Amino acid sequence: MRITDHVPQEKMSGLQVRAIVIAITLVVLDGYDVSLTSFAAPYIEKGFGVSKAELGLVMSGALIGMLLGSIIVAPLADRVGRRNMGVISTVTIAVGMFIGPFATPETGTWPLVVSRIVTGIGVGSLVAVVGVILSEYTGKRVYALVMAVYAAAINIGGLLGSMIVGPMLDTRGWQFGWWIGFVLSAIAAVATYALLPESLAWLSEGRRPDSLHRLNTLLAKMRRPALTALPAPDSTNVKVKGSLRTVFTGRTGFYTLLMIVGYVAYMLSFYFMTNWAPSSVASANDNPALAPQLVTAFSIGGILGNVLFGYLGGRIGIRLLAPVFLVLATATLSLFGIAGSGMPTAWWTLFAASFFVCSGTAAFYAIVPTLYPTLARSTGFGVVIGVGRFGGIAAPVIGGAAFDAGWGMATAFTVFSLPMLIAGVCILALHLSQRRSDAAEVRPEPALSGTSA
Repeated sequence: MRITDHVPQEKMSGLQVRAIVIAITLVVLDGYDVSLTSFAAPYIEKGFGVSKAELGLVMSGALIGMLLGSIIVAPLADRVGRRNMGVISTVTIAVGMFIGPFATPETGTWPLVVSRIVTGIGVGSLVAVVGVILSEYTGKRVYALVMAVYAAAINIGGLLGSMIVGPMLDTRGWQFGWWIGFVLSAIAAVATYALLPESLAWLSEGRRPDSLHRLNTLLAKMRRPALTALPAPDSTNVKVKGSLRTVFTGRTGFYTLLMIVGYVAYMLSFYFMTNWAPSSVASANDNPALAPQLVTAFSIGGILGNVLFGYLGGRIGIRLLAPVFLVLATATLSLFGIAGSGMPTAWWTLFAASFFVCSGTAAFYAIVPTLYPTLARSTGFGVVIGVGRFGGIAAPVIGGAAFDAGWGMATAFTVFSLPMLIAGVCILALHLSQRRSDAAEVRPEPALSGTSA
């Protein structure tokens, strides 16, 4: 039995609750970092005098970094430990935030692009680490709900940023948002080092000489009996084949491919909405102050939608519920574009779209870590989430070019809502494939005939 097999079935301890709280708090910070350009974009556009396509490149900077962080940096957590990678990630975010305010109209937006890339590297590696920690420390009865709150934490960060920091940008300048991010990230780095426990599964694999001692220390805090020896590793094949090869071979490789295609499609829709919905309404009304209000609508809708999704997912099943939510997301995002930029209609239609759209994040975050063995888990999660960022990188740039070419809101948001249907099909295909696989594994062997030849 793996060290994590009995944990989800027992009552959660204070250590588990602490791990969950710290992990979700880190994702709230990520939500602020990712959404910062959404409500700062009108001020940057006005201050630098750039086109929407150039502004889209600034928006894509964080996504480029998240791609690099998820694919290249996050897998290192399987070697150095997930807690250590959490500290490295938060420090990287702080460095990225520190760079941004030095951009001026004379330097152009390139320091901002670099700032967003460095920040994105930290966010990309941190998301993969936090997802794995949550999947190991969360009790089975509340797993779907916690993973939904985990996904909603991104919206919570965006909500707090748009409501508290957003209104201050008009008087303090867009740079103020970056300085706030720098301070919060520095505090988060200290908190991660002091309070976030190491992955139980990573320690049980014996990657360090003191793994057994550290594991027993954590088990004692969780009121679990101490171990006399490390459990038998569940990642023998990973050690033989390597984590990356494990992720891309056999049935697991097919699951990886499905999730990559689905997440790329989902990210294309999600980041088009995240980046261009607030700025489109603000630009159409020639009022930059509307952008934080639209981010608030997006954030509140996402939070409520994720909580409902998590509640229903624990009863219906995430892999069945997600396609339904994604179909509704396609319809409501298209409705936002068709309804137009008039307020308060735009606020309410974006709220409705976000309610369903953000469930996709909860679905992928809950499903993907469960597909891989321990020593390939950060690698698999990082690869799927990282490659999916290609959709997110493309969305702001292609969207900016579409608006510069004269596309209206109705056309743009309808076209960019359609990829979510592909994401829903991929999740449904994963569910059907795993159900057939499980049925084949439990099918009884045919009985031998009692008649001799």
